[in-house]
Amino acid sequence: MKITYLLGVLALVGATAACQSDRETTQTPAPVTSSVYKEGGVGETLGMTPDLSGARAAASTSTQQQEVLTYINQARSKPCQCGTTVYPAVPALALNSLLTSASDKHAVDMATNNYFSHTGKDGSQPWDRMTREGYKWRAAGENIAAGYSTTRAVVDGWLKSEGHCKNIMSANFKEVGVGYGYSASSTYKHYWVTDFGTKY
Repeated sequence: MKITYLLGVLALVGATAACQSDRETTQTPAPVTSSVYKEGGVGETLGMTPDLSGARAAASTSTQQQEVLTYINQARSKPCQCGTTVYPAVPALALNSLLTSASDKHAVDMATNNYFSHTGKDGSQPWDRMTREGYKWRAAGENIAAGYSTTRAVVDGWLKSEGHCKNIMSANFKEVGVGYGYSASSTYKHYWVTDFGTKY
């Protein structure tokens, strides 16, 4: 009698655990970020043909893009400590449609193809993607992040990380593009890209 009761309880516990949906048990991993910076030629390429169609596609500014720009410029408007270095206030960045197109395409690509890297699925680096959109840069940088669900959270996350904070506070940059991609089936769901640049 005791053995039968014990088996019944174990079966009930197993049934309870099994009836949870995937949604209840699957959790998004902790957010991640990465940054890169480069100075160099007039927009070097890896044998890629510039695609200017993205400039028209990114001409309209979304609310998310405007919010990220606002939060970045709020940070730039006063001294900011990045790691152990305090950076002085610097001029506000302007939103650039070519950089936004490069940012947006990379964010959507990461979300769609479920990866997180500055290197695109086609082997491109941030400056390659900027050049592809027709942006002739002399300084270029990129911040990426995944897992943050709001514009405020992603900018705060970048400001708490030394490399990302340096890109945000760099006086070498005059313009920025903002991209966002979402896929419910991807690991991090939310993917963010800011491409920073200064033209020749």
